Amino acid sequence: MKKGFRILKFKKAKPLLEVKNLSKTYNGRPILKNLSLNVYPGEIVGLLGPNGAGKSTLFNIIIGAESADSGEIFIDGKPISQIPIHLRSRLGLGYLPQTRSLFDTLTTLENIWGLVQLHEKDEKKAKEKAEDLIEKFNLSHLRNIQAYNLSGGESKRLSLARLMITNPRIVLIDEIWSFVDPIHVQDMQKYILQIQSLGVSCIITDHKTDTLFSTSDRNYLIDSGQILAQGTKRELLKNSDAIKKYFGSSFNELIS
Repeated sequence: MKKGFRILKFKKAKPLLEVKNLSKTYNGRPILKNLSLNVYPGEIVGLLGPNGAGKSTLFNIIIGAESADSGEIFIDGKPISQIPIHLRSRLGLGYLPQTRSLFDTLTTLENIWGLVQLHEKDEKKAKEKAEDLIEKFNLSHLRNIQAYNLSGGESKRLSLARLMITNPRIVLIDEIWSFVDPIHVQDMQKYILQIQSLGVSCIITDHKTDTLFSTSDRNYLIDSGQILAQGTKRELLKNSDAIKKYFGSSFNELIS
């Protein structure tokens, strides 16, 4: 399906995630300034911006790890700003941090099985769920390998599999392509699109702009805690402020 048709479809739907006028200040320094964005059902949204732009703070506030000074967050129109992390998860919010979060002394299967049991009390269904994730993320040949022996790409696949244990409706993914060999970048992209094919929305932040653009349906560029530009790859790369403050003179190579 062409991106243009996908975007029209998204715009006709109601937002799954809404962030409205979010502001956050640390020690008198504004980190987020009345920032607003929407994510629609089944949409992949790219979140770009230089280090220190506010991307990590935005993610932390959305998942409930930090609180905002002002503003609101909604899932399916339900305000979630005052509810704890675990209740946001029950509403369908998932999060994959940039930092490694695997149990390194456990095998690939044990990393999945242990968490599946927390969410599925029926043992038969839990085993089916674990095996399904092992297969979907191409981990069968790694099932008995301890996590600390996995490569960067293999670890990311295992992390994505664990992310799907709770059947999320929208996932926040931070720097998914960092520490991944160039040859495996497209492989990771395939699994992101596989998650989208299940109807799950994604917000992805990464500095690999070309890969992010080839994965996302729409993008937001954050600068100094504000939305500087938004839209498709082509729309962002025609925005003079975005070129000046983030993309630089190399933008012509990206727009081809």
